[in-house]
Amino acid sequence: MNSMIVNTLPSPTWNWLHMNEQTIEDFPVLEEGAVEIEVPEEVEAEPHEAFTIENVKTGMGEDFLAMVKKTKPDIDFFRVADGVKVEEPLRLDIAYESQVNAVNAAEIIVPAGSHVVCIMNFSSDEKASGNAAMETLYHVAENASLTLIQVTALSDELNFFNDIGGECDERGNFSLIQVVLGGKKTYLGSHTALSGYKSSLNTDLAYLVKGNSGLDVNYIASHTGRKTTCDIHANGVLRDHGQKMFRGTIDFVKGCAGAVGTEVEDVLLMDETVSNQTIPVILCAEEDVEGNHGATIGKLPEELMFYLKSRGMSEEAIYEMMAIARIEAVADKIHDEKTRSLIADRLGRAEEV
Repeated sequence: MNSMIVNTLPSPTWNWLHMNEQTIEDFPVLEEGAVEIEVPEEVEAEPHEAFTIENVKTGMGEDFLAMVKKTKPDIDFFRVADGVKVEEPLRLDIAYESQVNAVNAAEIIVPAGSHVVCIMNFSSDEKASGNAAMETLYHVAENASLTLIQVTALSDELNFFNDIGGECDERGNFSLIQVVLGGKKTYLGSHTALSGYKSSLNTDLAYLVKGNSGLDVNYIASHTGRKTTCDIHANGVLRDHGQKMFRGTIDFVKGCAGAVGTEVEDVLLMDETVSNQTIPVILCAEEDVEGNHGATIGKLPEELMFYLKSRGMSEEAIYEMMAIARIEAVADKIHDEKTRSLIADRLGRAEEV
């Protein structure tokens, strides 16, 4: 058993706020987990003993990445063919059963002019418990793009640690869509190095945290290239005794002239007993940049509640409808029937996808 520090802010705030980082006590030794993979013909796939990408920063940080490397799981290595747009998604399905102490790792290389979508679906039995982890490293080359979609639908007794780190070259784009629909305590970390001229990042997060569950997020966009852009959106629902911590950092490094970064969070609080913490950060060492951040946190407007109640809806039904709508707004960006069905089933919806 070990302890480690994860999801550390790049620039610490006041210690008394207890938002700078998260300490995980007595973290267990993990073993390699099972995974089902569907690989398009334009993608080369093979197991590696170690990551080929070096000196990469990740959202959860050095302690977590070191833990993964120490565990030595086979790295699911994927390299897209040169200059192609892969029509079918690269898919990793990981299902956890019973008592879990599992770690998986993947590395995705997208060469110049290539484009690929990678879908990772994480699910579990209702009674699954323990700890599960995923490490994903990537490199997006010039004029290439990678869309990474991750959906988490886990039991209320399973902790999940999901870490991402990578770099985008000139005009490269990394798009991240994450949907969190369960888990005892879920940790998300993502660090994107926008080093290439006009490279870009798009991030969309949707989450539903209920019961006694928790969510801890650390997103970092590091702008080092000129005219780079990032757009980070988080849209979530807290109910019962759910707890959520969101850290979003846009780091304008000296030399990134013309860079633009935006981060927005919208949180619906359904009960008085929830705990919400949000810390948007903009670090600026370059003058010629534009940074924007904002947050909307609270209950539904009284005018909207009055209107819907006058149409015969109860307050509980209104909140349920609006909560599902927030998740579906992000799910609509996922153009994969299997993944959308997983989200709909988890939300208890019988809609067609």
